[in-house]
Amino acid sequence: MNRLDRAAAEPFRAFFPLGGAASVVGVLLWPAYFAGWVETWPLEAHARWMVVGFGGCFVTGFLGTAGPRLLGTDPWCRFELLWHLAMALAVMACLATQAIGAADLLTGFWLIGVLTSLLFRLLVGRRDVPPPGLPIALLGVLGAAFSAFVLSVDGVLHLSAPLRGFCRLMLFQGLLWLPVLGVAPYLLPRFFGRDSRHSLPESRAVPRAWWKPFTASLVAGLALIASFWIEVRWGGRPGMALRAAVVLGYLAGAVPGWFGFSKVNGLGLALRWILPAAAGGWWLAAAFPPLRIGSLHLMFIGGTGLILLAVATRVMLGHAGRHDRLASPMRWMHGLWFLTLFTAATRVAADFVPAIRTSHYLYAAMMWTVVVGFWAWKLRREKRMPERSADDEIGTPMSRPKRSTRVASHKRCGRHSS
Repeated sequence: MNRLDRAAAEPFRAFFPLGGAASVVGVLLWPAYFAGWVETWPLEAHARWMVVGFGGCFVTGFLGTAGPRLLGTDPWCRFELLWHLAMALAVMACLATQAIGAADLLTGFWLIGVLTSLLFRLLVGRRDVPPPGLPIALLGVLGAAFSAFVLSVDGVLHLSAPLRGFCRLMLFQGLLWLPVLGVAPYLLPRFFGRDSRHSLPESRAVPRAWWKPFTASLVAGLALIASFWIEVRWGGRPGMALRAAVVLGYLAGAVPGWFGFSKVNGLGLALRWILPAAAGGWWLAAAFPPLRIGSLHLMFIGGTGLILLAVATRVMLGHAGRHDRLASPMRWMHGLWFLTLFTAATRVAADFVPAIRTSHYLYAAMMWTVVVGFWAWKLRREKRMPERSADDEIGTPMSRPKRSTRVASHKRCGRHSS
């Protein structure tokens, strides 16, 4: 299998590095602006580089890799990989030129394309029922695509404030948190050495045990969307309070081991910081409405940023066959979560202390660049580490995926070679 076929079968190989690079570009807009290299206030472009560029690429890479495997279908073909990659690069090209409306329009087309690839496999040729939460993840992609289309015409149609606000929340938070709500109950229990209630025996027909976790995930997803509408109609405090309660309550119950004092390795401990950081960001923004943007960075950086890096670590080492490293203490992950939370605290402090605002914008941007660089460097080293023996000290037991991992090499959609 050549590199292009392998990247098509495992799209994270293309999209994770692209997403990491996009996040670095997004934060470096601030030093560029204060140095006079960028004339336009970069807030809108920065938000999209981070959420659509970084988050969108990581969501695409994960769902494009895991989705076909979870359904027991063929992976993406070369054309799909190149098309989705071209759309992602087109969005970033528009952001680089501050063409925000065009970037939103292309974001909609990009996400609809990704959704089409996944839905086609869900409806045609699947050999297994998807995990109960996967439809909620797809709902997040659909809602973000629709919102991006709507926002792209804001400059022409002059949307009402509630509609604009709702679409922004669906794009900037729904694209990240709905996939987390959908995928976390299936994937994350293994980080804590637990079995997932969403991992069911392979079956073409929907088993009875599938419906209860699906209903719970659907209620959580709809409640999260409702919190967006509550925020734009009745104020940020009730909306963000509901959002924090939904995320904390649902994930605490659906992911055994997330809250607890059981021994975990560095990767597991990094995950345990995510929910407090996310809820803390929403609560802080609700308590200090004028400082909402800065406060939400605790949720974005310490919550979604950290979980994307943690899950990507699991995916990349798992697909490299390094389950021995995933079961190791992974002490370097302690440095990663500390640096990530420190970056979030630095960005939050910038808005709470006006005298240091500009300098802390710059410090936070540089710190995030260090985080991404450190993560990429350590992952590269992990893949090259010698195999661990069974007698070595281990961290959290890391189970292997129970579902189909069949990968076919191919040159075009529908045509395969052994």
